Amino acid sequence: MRTRGDFTDRERLLEQYGDSLRFRTRVDAHREFGERKESFHAWLVDRLDPQSGDHVADVGCGPGDYFQLLAGRGARVVGCDLSPGMAQEARRAGFPTVVADAQHLPLASGTFERVMCNHVLYHVPDQRAALLELHRIARPGGTVLIATNGTDTLREFDEVARQAGRDLGHELPARRRSPFTLEDGEVVRSVFPSARVERFENRLVFPEPEPAVDYLRSWIGGTGPLEDAMRRRIAGVIEREGAFRVVTIAGCFVAEV
Repeated sequence: MRTRGDFTDRERLLEQYGDSLRFRTRVDAHREFGERKESFHAWLVDRLDPQSGDHVADVGCGPGDYFQLLAGRGARVVGCDLSPGMAQEARRAGFPTVVADAQHLPLASGTFERVMCNHVLYHVPDQRAALLELHRIARPGGTVLIATNGTDTLREFDEVARQAGRDLGHELPARRRSPFTLEDGEVVRSVFPSARVERFENRLVFPEPEPAVDYLRSWIGGTGPLEDAMRRRIAGVIEREGAFRVVTIAGCFVAEV
């Protein structure tokens, strides 16, 4: 199985985001099994607060999941994503989308009243370069929103994996810390001094093992003895506690330009 530490490896990113299949498995799990039923997507758009007629850049747009929400506020949306497959899917939603690296955006300076960059910066080798690009394309007086996860998100998955490894007679390596979390405000404020943090905490509540295993498989891949051992561990928790509960911590930095 792959580890969750391969954050900026291009081969790994192509495996994860060449299309939306693996990504969609995780998004669907949050929608179906999240204890908090408020949409995280809608929560983010509320904090971006686009006004009718605003130009919005969605940097790292994936398959374009935010486009309709933004357009519903009257915004004019442009998407960009490093993955050609994701950009192609996003275009099918009917919005202009370009293949672009967040560190080198092919967008004019001072063009967008609103800029969003959601769950992207932990995949970017030079985060400050990307932040400077987000600042460059934002219009003075505009808003930039950058979504990411908290350091302690999904800890229960890590514990299950460690226990499963011990069941098989070996110790799994510790999870590498994400290169960009809600706790990394220093790098954000080096470019956006006014940035504030808002948090969105939830729990995934799995009544059966398989959806939890699907979530894990979508991220770390593979099948075999370790996956089977994790499935047994999750089933044991469900038998004892009625469900397997996983705390999720996400949120965003919001900055005025």
